[in-house]
Amino acid sequence: MSAKAHHPHPHSHHQHGEDCRWDRLGMFASAACLVHCLALPLLIPVIPLLALIPHGGVHLLLIIPVIALSLLAFIPGYRRHRSRDVIALALGGVSLCSAAVIAETFFGIESLDMPLTVAGGLLLVSAHVLNLRRTRRWAQACAA
Repeated sequence: MSAKAHHPHPHSHHQHGEDCRWDRLGMFASAACLVHCLALPLLIPVIPLLALIPHGGVHLLLIIPVIALSLLAFIPGYRRHRSRDVIALALGGVSLCSAAVIAETFFGIESLDMPLTVAGGLLLVSAHVLNLRRTRRWAQACAA
């Protein structure tokens, strides 16, 4: 039996490994947003210098890698597993995180920051976990 017949998608394992990396980095970036959002208000009384960090600027810097990593992970994942629920979770998460940044940066509405970022971060972490699982299942089906 030739190698091509044994592995219907010869690069699927390598590509799956790359996708896993993007999902793991995406989970890390989403978790970093959650930690930043939840821990910073608790740390400011302990470390007053943190209050000098422009909050909106940090969110603008964090949203860029969150969106980039989401695109790098979810587009190839969807092309393989075609799972719309992964995309729905991802779009919801990115939308909520983006709405938090827009509300604070452009409209000065800081009260929406924490609930939108936490909800968006949780949706994104869930989407990355589900994307990993669905991509693994797809890779296993291709290898069988």
